[in-house]
Amino acid sequence: MAFTVTISELALLLAAIAFFILIIYLIPAIIQLRNTAKGVEDVSQEAKEAIKGLKTLFNKINSHTDDVGEVVKKIKDVGLKATYLADIVVSQLKIPIITIVSLIAGVDFGLKHFRKKKEGDKHGGEQQ
Repeated sequence: MAFTVTISELALLLAAIAFFILIIYLIPAIIQLRNTAKGVEDVSQEAKEAIKGLKTLFNKINSHTDDVGEVVKKIKDVGLKATYLADIVVSQLKIPIITIVSLIAGVDFGLKHFRKKKEGDKHGGEQQ
């Protein structure tokens, strides 16, 4: 019993063996690729959840930003009103305070001058 193989059959056999070896070596790569795809899917799902959380956070921040804007506006209004009130108080009190201070200074000067004159008369009268 003779076993004869033609060149085309031999080539086909070698191609089949090469393909089989290729499949054996590709199995770990295919498994790794499947695991990588699953990992990408998990990361994608987590990213979607994180984006939802960020949207909620940004909405809260935007609402608080509007509140802060209103508070800053109110503080600005109060500051302007306080400045206006201070100007009114100063303008209303300036003239009476200047008048009172000048009267006090005049009375003080007069009393000092009167005392000096009185002391001068006492000392001057004794020396004569």
